[in-house]
Amino acid sequence: MADVYYIWRLAEAAQQIDLLAGFLATRDADGPAALRASAENARAGRAAVAAGRLREALDRIDDLREHAARWAGHPHHPGEPTAFEHDARVWDYAKDMLRAQLTSQEAKVFAARRILGAIHHLRREIRARPEADAQARADALHLAGRAAMAVEIGHLGAARKELRRLRALAERYAEDEGG
Repeated sequence: MADVYYIWRLAEAAQQIDLLAGFLATRDADGPAALRASAENARAGRAAVAAGRLREALDRIDDLREHAARWAGHPHHPGEPTAFEHDARVWDYAKDMLRAQLTSQEAKVFAARRILGAIHHLRREIRARPEADAQARADALHLAGRAAMAVEIGHLGAARKELRRLRALAERYAEDEGG
């Protein structure tokens, strides 16, 4: 599987290209030549992302940003998002790219539902136990979150690993209760 950070960077590039290209496509006051140039930059950027050429995609984004900068005061100008907005925008792109890296066997819906059900059940069970301290409750939330994220991107192997860790945590408190 490709490096997840690299895929995230490609997803950032794809999201920025789509955002800027969409904005620039509505700026017909620049004339047909500018619209064609923006569309060509966007097409080249998308092709670079699809081929995994991050540096080239980033160069096309710079070209699009330069063109969009002329419209900086416009009420629909995309501007710079906050860190939270940025992550939220890029996450869907990254999920799609990560899913494309996985085999079709990994994307089985029924297995994903079963894993998610087990995760939620164990998380609730651990957090409801009176003998579980604050650290155990926090660990349960953390492990459940990691497992749910792995399911969301289609990496069921990683989700199963986190589920095993969550089961081990639950068993530790089951032993404490019985002993």
